[in-house]
Amino acid sequence: MDTLEGMRVFTRVVQSGSLSAAGRVLGMSSASVSRKISTLEYTVGAKLLNRTSRKLALTMVGHAYFEKACSILEQIEEAAASITEQQAAPRGMLNVHTRSSIGHAFLFQALPAFQLRYPDIAVNLSLSEQTASLIDNQIDVAIQVGPPDEPSLMMRRLSSGVERVLYASPTYLSGRPEIRTPQDLLQHNCLSFPVQGGLEDGQAVWYYRDAEGTKEVRVKGSLVANDAQALHSAVLAGIGITLMPAWLISDDLGFGRVRRILPQYEVTATVFDHAIYAVFTERQLMMPKVRVFVDFLVDIFRKRAPELARMTTDVRKHSGDSAPRPPDALRWISRI
Repeated sequence: MDTLEGMRVFTRVVQSGSLSAAGRVLGMSSASVSRKISTLEYTVGAKLLNRTSRKLALTMVGHAYFEKACSILEQIEEAAASITEQQAAPRGMLNVHTRSSIGHAFLFQALPAFQLRYPDIAVNLSLSEQTASLIDNQIDVAIQVGPPDEPSLMMRRLSSGVERVLYASPTYLSGRPEIRTPQDLLQHNCLSFPVQGGLEDGQAVWYYRDAEGTKEVRVKGSLVANDAQALHSAVLAGIGITLMPAWLISDDLGFGRVRRILPQYEVTATVFDHAIYAVFTERQLMMPKVRVFVDFLVDIFRKRAPELARMTTDVRKHSGDSAPRPPDALRWISRI
């Protein structure tokens, strides 16, 4: 007898609670079910079920075998399903999560081309400046800055990204205490994203590092917002200081609408890895809709790589006292 067939019969008997009930589901007589269980017990060399005229009971060995058999059968079903999925055309609902700033900078203009190419895929795009759990939120692909915290997740590096920049408007900086070190930020209105886990009174933790290592400063401000554009608009209005990726402020920095602060320090609110990653589970990668979307993201960021490299080079030229310099009017135009 095929051992896999015996496993299927055995697990169905346990789940159904009797030989006759399992036989009705499997389309077999009770006698045939009993013979297959006996043959399986002979094959594994151990008694799995105690059978009486009234009830069935798993032996100790049977308990362990049942758990293993269920796991093996589930893996076989998943393998068969994944092969079917790989051979199928990309279709279905694709749940994507990313930062609103990444969405504005890279996705919004590109998504229509993806949907025209794959009309059977419906995209559900959720935006938040905070990291979301893929499993808890049923996310197929997350696009994030920095690698995932969960070691079980898979990732594809899309871009080396750009550094984060501390900046404020000349209007805000005029007449206020000079900022020479990160500790000087404690005397200023620092606008930030919400802190996961929560800090009181609008505080946020910004990390910085130099030749001496990594340290933190707990800043505070009059605005905490889960949207990069809201914070950036407040900075342009002269409300305070914030920390953003260079792609968000390159034009404003070039035109002198904002000035960079503490360029001699690396500063971040999360991790010092500025790279952008597509994150997913191994099982999700087997789905055609996920594979084609990740390939699409790779192509988007490959085309934008020269632009991002120019941004990084240009931003590094600016310091807090740099003179306003209008950029090339066509420099940041994207052709996707």
